[in-house]
Amino acid sequence: MVTRRISLWLAAMVLIFCSAGWAQISTGGKPVSFDRLAKGPVTPSVRMDGIDLPTLLAEDEIDKKFGTPLRFGFPFDVNYTLGNSGVWETLPNGDRLWKLRLECPDAYSINLVYDDFHLPEGAKLYLYSEDRSMVIGAFTAQNNKPWREFSTSPVKGDVCILEYYEPAEVKFPGIISISRIVHAYHDLFSRGFAQTAGFGSSGSCNNNVNCPEGVDWQDEKRGVAMIILSGGTRWCSGSLVNNTREDLTQYFLTANHCLGGSNTWIFMFNYESPGCTNVDGPTWMTVQGSILRASSSNSDFALVEITEAIPDSFSVYYNGWVTTNTPSATAIGIHHPSGDIKKISFEYDPLQHSGNYWRVTDWDDGTTEPGSSGSPLFNNSHLIVGQLYGGTAACGNDGWDDYGKFGVSWDAGGSSSSRLEDWLDPDNLGNTTFGGLDATLLNFTATPSVGFEPLNVAFGGSSQQTVLDWTWDFGNNDSAFVQSPNYVYTAPGTYTVTLRGITDVDDTLSFSKADYIIVLADSLIGDSLAINSNDDIMIEVYAHNYAPVDYFKVPIEYSGDIDLTYDSLSTVGLRTDYFSDVMFIHYDNTNKRRTLRLRTSIIPGALPELTPGEGPIVRLYFSVDGTPTAGQSTPILFDGYDNGPISYEAWFYGSVLNYQPRLVSGDVLYTSCCLLRGDSDHSGTVDITDLTYIVDYFFASGPNFPCPDEGNVDGLGVIDISDLTYLVDYMFNGGPAPPPCF
Repeated sequence: MVTRRISLWLAAMVLIFCSAGWAQISTGGKPVSFDRLAKGPVTPSVRMDGIDLPTLLAEDEIDKKFGTPLRFGFPFDVNYTLGNSGVWETLPNGDRLWKLRLECPDAYSINLVYDDFHLPEGAKLYLYSEDRSMVIGAFTAQNNKPWREFSTSPVKGDVCILEYYEPAEVKFPGIISISRIVHAYHDLFSRGFAQTAGFGSSGSCNNNVNCPEGVDWQDEKRGVAMIILSGGTRWCSGSLVNNTREDLTQYFLTANHCLGGSNTWIFMFNYESPGCTNVDGPTWMTVQGSILRASSSNSDFALVEITEAIPDSFSVYYNGWVTTNTPSATAIGIHHPSGDIKKISFEYDPLQHSGNYWRVTDWDDGTTEPGSSGSPLFNNSHLIVGQLYGGTAACGNDGWDDYGKFGVSWDAGGSSSSRLEDWLDPDNLGNTTFGGLDATLLNFTATPSVGFEPLNVAFGGSSQQTVLDWTWDFGNNDSAFVQSPNYVYTAPGTYTVTLRGITDVDDTLSFSKADYIIVLADSLIGDSLAINSNDDIMIEVYAHNYAPVDYFKVPIEYSGDIDLTYDSLSTVGLRTDYFSDVMFIHYDNTNKRRTLRLRTSIIPGALPELTPGEGPIVRLYFSVDGTPTAGQSTPILFDGYDNGPISYEAWFYGSVLNYQPRLVSGDVLYTSCCLLRGDSDHSGTVDITDLTYIVDYFFASGPNFPCPDEGNVDGLGVIDISDLTYLVDYMFNGGPAPPPCF
């Protein structure tokens, strides 16, 4: 079994350092202080006041009645800069490090807004929780905006530490000015626990967008995103929209009542359950910053242009639209109710006119909630006809919703700042209907994309254009020239796949997926050991990993003919020598089985992952009980076992993916040391010294036999006085020779 970390989004290797949480366009890596042995100066701490939670919750209930965007946090307006707060430290090479600790008592998370943000090339800003379980960044000059404002996603917990690194030689000193600290009193990171906003918080009548009901809306859903609004305290929804040039200008439609400081908005795409059940979705596919292009309260629309380039790996879709005033026979809404994973709602009756708005009189399947504001309403031709203004709809009622008419927003305003047509039809082509556009223009799939070698992969290319020539680069200097080839990878590794196409108008399209194919030959291998005494034994466990590993889970079973008792373990001098979390998470001495955890640290990211390679990862020490006989053995198994409802299986966990390795079991085999029976002192000959050795053993507390089988002179399997008699008879009375060892 193989599972990807965060589905197939392997761009996470670049965008994410945190083990769970939000991320933005960033360069990854980790803070300088994490690898330092010497402690720096004490980080100054700033503590915010407490919040009046009952009053805030009461205000939220009032906001719901008026359709105000959903609030999740309380803002503190501040002025903390690199010059008036925190502490600077000069590193031995002349580089500088600045740190500041922010505390919001009892907050679920902390996010920040900056009124001045401008970093030089080479500088890096990280934010992380106090236990280092979540890290976001590095934010760099890549995140600079012309208007020099910025915001960062929530960091879980009630403490957030900022760490800014600046090289000794920069063109200008960095500027970081924090203007707002947001104390989250709703839990954005909850995973199904009781809560009032975030994952799992919307009403039970909502449909996950990947339920069977949403199967025909898999393109349109990719354009819908959740927004963290200005001030970092509220949520709305919205959608990317296509324009008649189809030039992938990042126009995003939402509600006018969501507006305010769009320069610092954060847009989260693909926050959805992978299936129909309520499973939390990825939260790292975000971009930050936008420019307001047009808005009007007449139809409650706002059009912004997202400024950070949306990565190809997000696979977004620019939704189409229609400007006519004809009510659709049915309607569909895709949205993020209460900040939850993406949902889809259905109205099977015709839309009704309500002035400048389309009215959904009563949702037939699903609903909307606070947080859905600004989300698109589609007609039965999969085109946007409006965006959500508000209403009374909720689970369990027959309430209505009003959506600002796209046709009114199109040309009702008196200038480009109050209508859509100037932006979405810049060449005045006069289109009243315009279809959607896949952002990639060229795309492809692979089934499977992860597995053990040899890996037979079925590729499928697709395009919105007419492609005449297809060229595949499989990432290993091999290629194909058909639209949907099959290809077999025979060597383990990660492969970046690129598809190029030449269209009927001679345009060249290209699309790549980095580290998209992962071919495994990873294995967990146990020693095979031959013993010929009942001395203590050591068994080494080897791992061959082709992907980075943070955590090995190793189930061990050691029941067999040879009675083994577990004594201890060691990683000293092995590949896992630096792992700080080494312990058994389960043991059952009666059935001789236990499961070992080898993890870099209990704090995710605190220590580097084990790089790809091979070699022993642990030594296990056992004592041998009793006296085995030749040919007896005990297998050392890693196959896994069940303990009641809990299964213990071998897994390798890492930042790229989690997977089960191939298993090669070990074995302990007792092979007799016996070469010459009667050679009690194991000297190679049978003589008087052997007789003396046996006499000493029985009557003078002499040492044990070097090879018990050779001391078992009569070959009956038990060392007793009859062996002494047998040897005397043989040496002095012409008795029979001791039987052979085998």
